[in-house]
Amino acid sequence: MKIDFSYTKQPIPFLSGYIFKGINYRCSYIRFDTLYRNPSPGTETVSLYHFHPKTKAKATILILHGLGSGNIKFLLWMGMHLAAAGMNAEVLILPGNYTRVEKDSMSGRSYIWPDIAVMYRFWEHAVVDIQTTIDFLEQQGLWLENNCISGYCLGGMLASMVPVLDKRIHQTVMIATGGYFPKILYESSATRFARKLFREGYRTEYSLHDPKSLFSIYQEQYGFVKKADLETLLTSEKIHPLFRIDPIAYAHLLDKNRVTFIEAFFDKTLPRTSRQLLYREMKGANRYILPTGHTWWLPFEILYARYLLHRLHAYSRNSSKALLKMETIEEPVNDLDGHIDTH
Repeated sequence: MKIDFSYTKQPIPFLSGYIFKGINYRCSYIRFDTLYRNPSPGTETVSLYHFHPKTKAKATILILHGLGSGNIKFLLWMGMHLAAAGMNAEVLILPGNYTRVEKDSMSGRSYIWPDIAVMYRFWEHAVVDIQTTIDFLEQQGLWLENNCISGYCLGGMLASMVPVLDKRIHQTVMIATGGYFPKILYESSATRFARKLFREGYRTEYSLHDPKSLFSIYQEQYGFVKKADLETLLTSEKIHPLFRIDPIAYAHLLDKNRVTFIEAFFDKTLPRTSRQLLYREMKGANRYILPTGHTWWLPFEILYARYLLHRLHAYSRNSSKALLKMETIEEPVNDLDGHIDTH
């Protein structure tokens, strides 16, 4: 079973409307049709929160959220403050999450559904939406050479893959993420529903209901996978299909000089082996272990925002003050009647 991250590049028409502003930034809500060839019903429209400073931007950061919806409000807060500190900050809503949940599903669940065909559809879609978001930002003159993609949890997994596929990304920062999908599927608290499905007899052509076999295959093939080039990884029949969406399979292909990997030591959502294996494979990158849990760090994201400014050489006394300043919303949410043509 092969995976297909391809899409046809084209001008992107879109709808955009200002929804609120603060003293030092403005926020637009932007929508455009996905270029992914096979979106699930309910996921067809890309949603992007674009925070931009009132002064000239020093850098652009694309923020990728985690599974579900609860973490998104914290990342929107971070986008607001990063923009106030002088950056274009883009928060992309990934397909299958938040306002883009597919019909008859729950936020984020399809990325860890115990069926490769279902998982492929959403991982392919997410990768295409990330790349077309960069296309859109380039089209509008917003994707600066000094840029970063930063991901949390699911977003971190995607951030480990996309820079291998797309060389326009200058820096990558991952936090509270992992790999090694057999461990995630059979041991994570987030995948209890999958194990329940197995117990109830869930079986399909591409279901992953045999843990013993999957762990064995991973053990046999991992040595080959971690040395494979990108084309082999994406197409070889010698590789189990699950590797094609597993961050541990892409780690060796990343330019580690441009990567930061931050592990949450007390993470109870991702199995320890899942986190530690990906941490080990990121050797050569900037690696940190923080005494936090999977979601504990979210209320302290000011420190994360400050680190991002450092990585993009955009940190200064004024930017630090902007991060700490209490930004207030000066306008209520507006409707989205505004639109701009693309040429």
